[in-house]
Amino acid sequence: MTAQENHMDVPHRVLAQASAHPDAPAVVEDGSVTSYRQLVEAAAGIAGALQRRGIRPGGMVAVHLDPGSNAVAAQLGVWLSGAVSLMLPPGMPEARMAAIVEDAAPEAVVLDSASSGAKGLRETPSAIDLAGLTGPGMVRSAPVVPRPPDGEGSAYLIYTSGSTGVPKGVLVGHRSFARLITWHGRTYDVTPADRASSVAAMSFDAYLWEVWPYLCHGASVHFAPPEIRLAPWELGDWYKDERISLSFLPTPLAEAYLRHGTHFDALRCLLTGGDRLRLTQGHPVRRFVNHYGLSETTVVATSHEIAAHEQGAISIGRPIDSARVLISDGRREVPPGEPGELLLGGDCPALRYWRDPVATERSFVGLEGRDGRWYRSGDLVRLDDDGNLVFLGRIDRQIKVRGVRVEPGEVEGVLGRHPQVDDVVVDWDDEEARLTAYVVGSEDTEVAQLEALARRALPGEMVPQRFLLVNRLPLTPHGKVDRRELRRSSPRSR
Repeated sequence: MTAQENHMDVPHRVLAQASAHPDAPAVVEDGSVTSYRQLVEAAAGIAGALQRRGIRPGGMVAVHLDPGSNAVAAQLGVWLSGAVSLMLPPGMPEARMAAIVEDAAPEAVVLDSASSGAKGLRETPSAIDLAGLTGPGMVRSAPVVPRPPDGEGSAYLIYTSGSTGVPKGVLVGHRSFARLITWHGRTYDVTPADRASSVAAMSFDAYLWEVWPYLCHGASVHFAPPEIRLAPWELGDWYKDERISLSFLPTPLAEAYLRHGTHFDALRCLLTGGDRLRLTQGHPVRRFVNHYGLSETTVVATSHEIAAHEQGAISIGRPIDSARVLISDGRREVPPGEPGELLLGGDCPALRYWRDPVATERSFVGLEGRDGRWYRSGDLVRLDDDGNLVFLGRIDRQIKVRGVRVEPGEVEGVLGRHPQVDDVVVDWDDEEARLTAYVVGSEDTEVAQLEALARRALPGEMVPQRFLLVNRLPLTPHGKVDRRELRRSSPRSR
């Protein structure tokens, strides 16, 4: 990427790649290849349709398409029109989609009318049916005139789970997103020869991180078949067949792939993030990197390259180029080794919460004596002896047992050291008022051994009163542990 391209926003970087390598593969799905020329032609047709509908710069446009080249072209087209993108994949639960559409109030929706999931969106006043714009030959309409780059403008709106159960919109700017792309390309040496995977759900901001850093550097993005996206034992064969060089897997899926996968040498780099990473043994991947970030900090804020021999709870590392970090106890910056809330500044914070100025003012703050805006993450961390950040858990997950503050993450870290434990979640059981450990392990896993390990390493108040052996930890569509479903389930106990 040239110095000039480094100052471009994401859509204009993709245009530059299409100009330099028009016939290179951009998106691959089900054996079908879309070149950069075809991708940009399709995006231009969508952008032109949006402009003809009167969508102005900064307007909100939803994309309701299955993962693949059409969805990528649609999002690129939204950006080229100057609008803000909102990804609404067809697989999203109906109630959640309805809540998001009501809150975001998109001015237009790009969809495929043949999709059953589009039923509730077809009647949108500015619904744009992709079938009328693209096809085997893609777009043949007059090329759109791209909007001038606006580094200060809004790139996308993404929804996270709100504390009240209502989805919360986060508005992210082109500047912070472009800075992430630049860091990613340099850190992972992305070239046009690379073949990256897309596995994450489109409603998860990791999807954006799987796609756009590679298209901005001339590489190709390969969409995994739906049936293997949560099947780690099948991913290795797919990596080998598709000659994937870089892949992101959400934390639980990455852990499962390392336990049950194959063809580890197919990848030159495996990226992970989204939850607390634990390794019961060293890893066989050539390059394995853990990441931490939030929608409010533009996907990624810190990273840590994992040595082959590392085990136990893995650090979330140090801030990336566009981020700054501070650990606070609410009154002051805490010294190394002491726990505190992680605050993130620099260029990584999002613009604001969507239509929620109160939450924005509460979470995106100014700090005395420090420049810029800082995001209060609500995550508890500490600095280790090497200057790396150690994730301890959510502040709102702190529990008091007999007056003693308990960090579930610390208990999980201790239990995760046991060689027969593949994964573990510690949570508070409100109904029975006791600390419960949900353990994924082998058939030989003995609760007595786990309890003894906890008693040797932890104060009595931090030892779980109940250990439940489960076959697996349920995951949300974003690949994170679904704690609510875990509590509702009926695991086997011993």
